[in-house]
Parts: sequence; structure tokens; C-alpha cells
Amino acid sequence: MRWAHRAPAVGVIVLAICALTEAGAGAGVDCLDTQAALSYWRPIREKASTSEAPPDALALELVSCLSSPVAELRDRIGYELFTLWLRNDRLTDATRKSLVEELSVRIATPPAGASDNAALGRSFSALILAELMRSDAQKPFMSSEARQTLLERAATALERETDFRGLEADVGWVHPVAHLSDLLWRFALHPESSSAQAEMILAAVKAKIAPTLAFYTFNESDRLARVVSTIIRNELVDAKRMGEWLRAFESPQSMDAWSDAFSSREGMAELHNTKLFMRALSDQLAGEETSPQITEPLDALVNGLTQWI
Repeated sequence: MRWAHRAPAVGVIVLAICALTEAGAGAGVDCLDTQAALSYWRPIREKASTSEAPPDALALELVSCLSSPVAELRDRIGYELFTLWLRNDRLTDATRKSLVEELSVRIATPPAGASDNAALGRSFSALILAELMRSDAQKPFMSSEARQTLLERAATALERETDFRGLEADVGWVHPVAHLSDLLWRFALHPESSSAQAEMILAAVKAKIAPTLAFYTFNESDRLARVVSTIIRNELVDAKRMGEWLRAFESPQSMDAWSDAFSSREGMAELHNTKLFMRALSDQLAGEETSPQITEPLDALVNGLTQWI
């Protein structure tokens, strides 16, 4: 999911049309009306890197596309336009604040089932919120209270997420666990994050490391581990506490012992997912000067889980 930069558009007429469009000439286009939405947003996306029109009104309008079941609207247009605007500092503080408020409400929508379409909105709202947190770290626009509210919503959203889809043939990327993890990762990177906030992040991550209802196959474990390795690297939580957090995984949650994993699909899912996470965390910390209070229990977990094959 990367922005594809295009050659600058030329011609006074083209630029004038683009400016008119970005000023809101197509306001009110419903992203659920797929053909109308594609006709409206495709030209805007194509010319976004060269257009000089302020995109603030467009940004607020584009939010609805993050819930579209059409991958092009949600991902290629929605995600890539937001990323372009935010990483090039094209949005005002007022717009960024409005986006945080609206998108944080969207991730707070409780899951309605294992594969509800609202997961698309939660997932891609989280992805854009991660970009907003990146933007805030570089050019602050949020108050400490607003960050705390967003973190609480993000942590709760990850803990209760029940949709474990990754890349689906009919809808493209869903990936709510990974995208919510990305949002928490941006909190772990943020210079204003505290130890108390890191503890909240760790609790949320722990809740999703080893689900028994799904086998992670789309790098979810790596994305979850990146959150924890960043907390360790930035020393947001002391080494002793991190060691205690890791030792909580010495025994499984859904069975009496890891040897019982082979008796059920749920047990195998917990073993598989825990093993992937610990390996990913170990790999991400490899070569760094990490306290033995962390590396010793982590190495023991990797070695202990690896024996169950």
C-alpha cells in the first residue's frame, strides 16, 4: 500500500478543473455508490501530488470511503490520499483534530460478528489514525487529554476485535488486528507517551497475541511484536516489569499445558500464534543491547515453544 507518484499534470484547463473539484464541487458523493464515488475520486487521486488546492474539505469527505467494501476506494484512494496529505503537511490542525475525533469514534464501534463489514471501517480508520499520530509526533496538534482518549479507544478496540481476516479475494485487505496494532505502535513511538500508557498498550497487545479462533497468517504477529519491541527499545517500561510480562506466556490460557495443544484446533491456534509472536519479538530485538531481564525469559519462551512441533 504505497503512494504511486505520477508525472505532473499540465494544462490550465486540467488544473482549473482539479482546483474546482478539490474546492468541493462534488461534495456529498456517497462512497457506497461505487461508480459515482470512483468517478469523483479517481481524478482527485491522480492529480493530488500536483494540485495546490487545500484538501481539508476533501479529507473530511473522504472518511466515508474508509468503510467501502471496494478495495480501490478504501485502500488505493482512501489510505493513499490521507497518507499523501498528512506526510506532506497539507492538512490544517483543525482538520487533523476533526479527523481524530471522527475516526476514533469509528474504531470504537463494537464488532457485530466474526466478519462484519464494519470491520473495514474500524480497520482503515485505525490505519489513518496511525498516520495522524505520526503527524502529531512531528508537528503536535493534539492535547495530552485527546491522546489519552484516543489511546483508550484504540486499546479497547484491539482487545475486543473479533475479525481476524487478512487479505480476502473479494474485498482486499481487511486486517483490523494489524492496523490497530499499527496505531498502538505509533503511540509507542510518540515522544509524549508515558509508562502508564505503555502498560495500557501492553495489556491490549497481550489480549490479541494468541487467539484460539484464528491462525495468524498475514504478519499480524510481526505487527503486534513491533509494538512491544518499540516499548522495550524506548524503555517505556522497566526491564523487570517486561520480564514479568513475558513470563505470563510460559503457560497457555486455553488449556492446562502446552502439550495439550495437539488435542484441539483451538490449542494449536494458541501455540502457533504464541510461537510466532515470541519469534518475531526475538528477531526484532536481535543485535540490540537488551537487558538480560528481558532476553532471558524471551529466549526461554522461544526455545520452549519451539520444541512443540
